[in-house]
Amino acid sequence: MPWIKRNLPFVIGIAIAVGLLGFGVFYLLDNLSAADRAREELSSENTKWNDLVERKPAAPNDENIKAAHAQQEQLAKFRESTRPLFAVQPLPAGLDDAAFKNLLDRTVDSLEKLAERNSVRLPKPTEGKFAFTFEPQKKQLEFSSKTLVPLTVQLMDVSDLCSVLFSAKIHALESIRRTTVGTNDVNPPSNYMTKKVSTNSITGAAIYPYELTFNCFSAELAGVLSGLINAGPVYVVKSINVERGSTDLSAAGSATAAPAFNPMAARYGLPSGLAGRYGMGAAPSAPKPSEGLLDDKPLRVTLNIDVVKLPPAPPTPAAPGKKG
Repeated sequence: MPWIKRNLPFVIGIAIAVGLLGFGVFYLLDNLSAADRAREELSSENTKWNDLVERKPAAPNDENIKAAHAQQEQLAKFRESTRPLFAVQPLPAGLDDAAFKNLLDRTVDSLEKLAERNSVRLPKPTEGKFAFTFEPQKKQLEFSSKTLVPLTVQLMDVSDLCSVLFSAKIHALESIRRTTVGTNDVNPPSNYMTKKVSTNSITGAAIYPYELTFNCFSAELAGVLSGLINAGPVYVVKSINVERGSTDLSAAGSATAAPAFNPMAARYGLPSGLAGRYGMGAAPSAPKPSEGLLDDKPLRVTLNIDVVKLPPAPPTPAAPGKKG
């Protein structure tokens, strides 16, 4: 003890040195462990990298580059071979304000007659006649050059879609919704969707969304889906919502009022009186044990459909002429 008291600074220095030495050993061992973990992770990543580089066709050599070019050419040929399946109805020649107005009037009149021939009830707007979401354009005299082509495309799409519905003899058309084109497409809001026309970045195809709501039986719904499959344009049914419908189609906002609507008579093309005479509109009597009963309920269907349109094929470059 006397020696420690005489050499206290020396003893304190030794104690500090021992502590620092212990801390240094601990720090070294901890960093050696971290270095081992980093070395293992680096080795694992190097193994993955070597596997990816040596794997075919990822190896950057001439053979794989040629294979990639060949696959690109094959994909381009396949895309061109499928172009006829995405046939797009050409726009009218010399399209201007007068031509669009003429096309709109003729299209609306044709759809009204088609609906009347197939006993399809159309919505009754608050004022004027139903124009298949083109009520603002019916009142316009001039159109912006930026909206003329999109409006014509949508008018032709609506005409094709309604032709499919009416040909399937649905009971009533409740509503049609499309994307807005210009500033005039704001009223009524129920005619327009929040979606926008999109373009596929790979194929360049334009996608036009639509929403159709109508009343029918299950047989007419099957006819609508079959008509969409067999139609010329490419239709993609994004969603279908089927609810229990109502036979009272003369309610406000659903369809044009008419007396004594009989859905069975409209379905089979018979007068209401004749349908009731043969028991098609009256309450069914109790079936016999040996008889089956078809209980087909009216449906309210909402279809969300995308119309896919490929851009025109690029012009084929002309072969270089021979020098004279």
